[in-house]
Amino acid sequence: MSVDNRENILKNINAALKSRKLYPAGHPATTAPVAKTYALLVDELKSRNNLVIAIASEALLYEEDFIQDAEKLYADLMQHMGAKNIDAIIFEKGLSEKEMGSLFEIMAGADIKGAELQKEMYNKGVTHITLKSMPIGKRNILEIYNGAVEVVKNVMGEVRMGKIPKSEPVESIIGEMTDSVLSDPNAMIGLTMIKNYDNYLYNHSVNVSILSLSLAKFMGLSDQEVHDAGVGALLHDIGKTGVSEQIIRKPGGLSSEEWEKIKEHPLLGSNIIKRMEGMNEAVGRIIYEHHIKYDHSGYPQTTSSLHPLSQIICICDAYDALTTLRVYQKPHDPSEAVRILTNFSGKHFNPETLSAFVRMMGVYPVGTMVRLSTNELGVVTRLNQESPERPVVKVLYGSDGVEAFPYELDFLLDAAVPLT
Repeated sequence: MSVDNRENILKNINAALKSRKLYPAGHPATTAPVAKTYALLVDELKSRNNLVIAIASEALLYEEDFIQDAEKLYADLMQHMGAKNIDAIIFEKGLSEKEMGSLFEIMAGADIKGAELQKEMYNKGVTHITLKSMPIGKRNILEIYNGAVEVVKNVMGEVRMGKIPKSEPVESIIGEMTDSVLSDPNAMIGLTMIKNYDNYLYNHSVNVSILSLSLAKFMGLSDQEVHDAGVGALLHDIGKTGVSEQIIRKPGGLSSEEWEKIKEHPLLGSNIIKRMEGMNEAVGRIIYEHHIKYDHSGYPQTTSSLHPLSQIICICDAYDALTTLRVYQKPHDPSEAVRILTNFSGKHFNPETLSAFVRMMGVYPVGTMVRLSTNELGVVTRLNQESPERPVVKVLYGSDGVEAFPYELDFLLDAAVPLT
């Protein structure tokens, strides 16, 4: 996504809301920015399923990016979101221009706020735009996710400047992430489908941490082990700060010398952890071991027994990498990625740990596009642990291939196959 597109979308949303204070509904000054916003969003949604604009810590976020000077540039948007207690606006593929118009009418005119806004949206037939209301006194999962991305950015930035990062921000964000995994594991795992090529290192670190926390909890490990797994996963690539960014971001294949430099990052990372106050010894060890396979292939080379938590990070690291677009690969479907991992059970991955991961993710992991026995197409939104082959599916396209009025099938999946 270009910066120009982002700025144009925000500018037109802001203009649409501002014009509603000055002109009546239907006036060209109100309809023009609505039409322009709709056209821009439709173009953006050609390459993604949804787009999120949110408020976090009194700052405006477009996807995972904090917007500079948003209070000045997009004052009406921020004012309306704050006044209506709107935490996030989620635009989904398939939205119509009529829905865009209804959104601005409701935000600018309805004397309601919070969860009531979403009810009003449904009453007006708006199904491709979701308004999330702000929890009182507690950050929601999107804020926590983006907060974790910022923590990773800050920690790595400090290391690059020759500083030793403080452990408190890491410990704090892992505490929030752990609470969210406990309260809504499906939603947290669903957030790991957030992929940003430009910020791959940071998003990848957060995604691996969410998956590792979820897996450690799923395996019934102790609170301390869950915490260590989350911290180790969040910082597992911190050693890449000691590798040239030209190598890290190189679009083509690496030379043998460059590959040897990449292979140094687990050792570099574990050495950084040793210098951070308050970090458990286990965190440094699992960072050192996160690229060592179950059969002791990988790197660094060692014959020593591996820490049990290392395999959790190793598996979650591989899964997120497989499901992410890279220069050298197209992203794999979540269910396909699980099958690929299973092929390496007993070789690269501990069979017991991998088996737990597969059970946690389900037959059809959250985010998997599936074709139902009715020939309808949908996306898995939640799992059903009691019956893994029957997840909750949001139907997007009818059996005729025409976009459907979205609705959820709750545990009614008679048969489905992942799309390939």
